[in-house]
Amino acid sequence: MTVTLSEIFVKKSGTSLYSRDELGSLTLKKEFIKRLSQYYDIPYMMRGTKENNLCYANSSTIRFAYKPFFSEKDIVFHLLSSLEQDTFDINSTVVTFV
Repeated sequence: MTVTLSEIFVKKSGTSLYSRDELGSLTLKKEFIKRLSQYYDIPYMMRGTKENNLCYANSSTIRFAYKPFFSEKDIVFHLLSSLEQDTFDINSTVVTFV
């Protein structure tokens, strides 16, 4: 599934360029979360698991297709690890979920 960042995040008014930190602090669109959940056929959990969980299935480094559920943290981790630049145009930057 390939989407632009504007399909994922709620933009701040009048701004289309964001740094990595700014991007990570934006609100996710509920429509995108629902779409991602349907695409992978896994549920979304508002709160992720604790960092120290020994189960690797819940690790943020595991691909979405292998997770029992996903959280906002998983989405942001995937985005920031797959995008190489430091500044993003939310209207034109594209990301792929595999």
